[in-house]
Amino acid sequence: MANPHRGSVAFNVGDRAYTLSFSINAICELEELLGQPVPQIAATLNKPEEIRMTTVRALIWAALRDYHEEVDLKEAGAIASEAGMPAVMEAIGRAFQLAFPEAADNANPRKAPARKPGRAA
Repeated sequence: MANPHRGSVAFNVGDRAYTLSFSINAICELEELLGQPVPQIAATLNKPEEIRMTTVRALIWAALRDYHEEVDLKEAGAIASEAGMPAVMEAIGRAFQLAFPEAADNANPRKAPARKPGRAA
């Protein structure tokens, strides 16, 4: 069952229910498969004209790893085909935002948090 507070998203395709999430392990597998760091993958998601179908398939596959480890790349592609690109991209986007909530809330995710007065660094 999907729990958005834990970074997971429900994804229904036909009569099947899946749970998508981008845990640290899923992200590591995604980076390894695509040969790109996650910031570069995220930047590509914001440029629809640069998204490759291999990237979409890899994203679905990686997002399924935590709850549906048995799904291979080819099956992930079939799931994406059946669901359709709008549904796939919406679900991936939600799961990605849940994996990186501070980045969605803050324009500069690497910005150091404000220090409390009277506290040494």
